[in-house]
Amino acid sequence: MSELAIPNSLLGLTTECYGETGVVVTVSGEIDLSTRDELAEYLNRALETVSPPQSLIVDLSEVTFLGSAGLALLLDTQDAAVRRGVPLRVVGTQRAVRRPIEAVGLSDMLPLHTTVQEALADVPVPRRGEELIGLPLQANPVIH
Repeated sequence: MSELAIPNSLLGLTTECYGETGVVVTVSGEIDLSTRDELAEYLNRALETVSPPQSLIVDLSEVTFLGSAGLALLLDTQDAAVRRGVPLRVVGTQRAVRRPIEAVGLSDMLPLHTTVQEALADVPVPRRGEELIGLPLQANPVIH
């Protein structure tokens, strides 16, 4: 009787430093509830190595599935990056990544870059988390 090898993780993770420009975390495989914690830990460690004006690039071009847990993780990572003054860039235009981001209306919050080089070249002023984000608030809300 033969046994099938069961992989320890459905994710492949690598990190590459691009000097003053930023750090690229390349992710391959599936991002879902079963891989979220592993990826979250990896991204947190990568974020600790980045200092403004460097960017953290998350390359999802080899991702085959992006579930809601992965979307939430990307938003959490973006929030942590903003608090550090570090721009977060996401790479990946294949359907497995683009479709979930568009389907839940996150295209503006998580704009996708086609290549790592394009993401590294994008150098807008990083948000510091103190800016107004345009929520529809009332000056004198009615409390019942």
